[in-house]
Amino acid sequence: MPATPRAQPRFGRLNVRQRLFVTTLGLLVLCAGALVSVVLWSFERFYLASAATDLGARTHAIAQTAGDLLEQGDLVRLRVLVERYGAPDDIALRVIAPDGRLLATSQHEPAEHAIVWTTVPGMAEALAGRAVTGIAPGLVDVQDRIYHAVPIVRGDRQLGVVRMSRSLAQLQAHTRATVVSVLAALAVILAVGAGFVAWFARGLAWPIQQMRDFAVALGRGEFGTRLAIARPDELGDLAAELNRMAERLTALEGERRSFLANASHELRTPVSNLHVTLQALDGGAGDDPELRTRFLRTAVDETTRLRTLIQDLLDLGHLEAGSTRLACVDSPLRAVLERATRAVEGRALDRGVSLVVDLDEELTVAIDPERIAQALLCVLDNALKFSPRGGVIEVVARRRGHRVEVVVRDQGPGIADTDRPHVFEQFYTADPARRRGGSGLGLAIARRIVDAHGGTIHVGASPGRGAALVISLPLAAPIAI
Repeated sequence: MPATPRAQPRFGRLNVRQRLFVTTLGLLVLCAGALVSVVLWSFERFYLASAATDLGARTHAIAQTAGDLLEQGDLVRLRVLVERYGAPDDIALRVIAPDGRLLATSQHEPAEHAIVWTTVPGMAEALAGRAVTGIAPGLVDVQDRIYHAVPIVRGDRQLGVVRMSRSLAQLQAHTRATVVSVLAALAVILAVGAGFVAWFARGLAWPIQQMRDFAVALGRGEFGTRLAIARPDELGDLAAELNRMAERLTALEGERRSFLANASHELRTPVSNLHVTLQALDGGAGDDPELRTRFLRTAVDETTRLRTLIQDLLDLGHLEAGSTRLACVDSPLRAVLERATRAVEGRALDRGVSLVVDLDEELTVAIDPERIAQALLCVLDNALKFSPRGGVIEVVARRRGHRVEVVVRDQGPGIADTDRPHVFEQFYTADPARRRGGSGLGLAIARRIVDAHGGTIHVGASPGRGAALVISLPLAAPIAI
């Protein structure tokens, strides 16, 4: 049987604003409830401690006087004393003999004479000679009462026990009134807090929702909008970063469209030329040996141009995707330079251009020699395209601290200041007159290869006529001895 999808939790259906509101309000209720509980518990403990202290002081004072009267055997005055201090309605005062007889009471309840006083809470401890305080149900009613029992001792003789109790009804009434007041205050606080939490959740969720809608718009390819969120916090930083990301995406989209247009144009030209040539051969031009040879040469040249363009596109795609892995090793720079110059030496001789390599010391660089040779070959191809017949291309390498600079300088028309920031872009055609064959991707490939090595490539200063491209690469780390 197919698995039944689990029902989404109810809380999971809430949006960010609702989640913030519910979570924050829940925390507020939890904290407020805990605080109220602690306050009420502390109030009850304080009231009980105060009542116990007061009851204990009064019981000890009465026990002193009762002891004197018991020594004198004056039970009449003892009963008067008990009735006087036990007169309040919530007070019960009794004097019990050591054998459990009730000697005096302030209650005058007939049921008291049937009570076994030795089993009353607190009496066992008092008869054992210890004063005790506690809470127990009333003896003639069901109300909770706090009691204090004190032994009456003279010398080595125990004359009896004074037990005074007080109803907790007043405390409970005060507690109920306090609970009602605190709950009313808590309700007001929660109402105000809920309003504040709603405002806070709205203020926090609004920019998140705006950024969500903005991200959705970017996903649909709508790069023209920007977030108008200015906040001095992380959300403001995130909004600014999203705007910068949108700007980069806009630029990348422009580059992508330009790349597709340029690539289509570059591919169309050799394909069209090849198509026209093959049509001519098919139409009878192949019957003339001279035309056939010329058209076949044209077809071979256009096929080579097309193959070079496709290979450059593949190389550029791999470099931009980061799928090209570099096999960096410590390599002698001279060998890499000589390998690149030998690759263009034949074409340079055909054009009457001289190649000069100037390396004043043996330098070792941490590079992938195959890739750096490819980058140098792209730069040399560019220099060769713009060098006049009889010109010179110089390849100069010098140490610069922990790096090495390789300068490739030609004697061509040079690079205009307006073109310098763009010469490493794909298919850059600001000056169509400088496009003299090639795929238009060589310098773009060279830049990505150099960047992958942690190096830099830029247009350098050229005091005289011509252009200078400067490649900076890291030197190999010295071997510790």
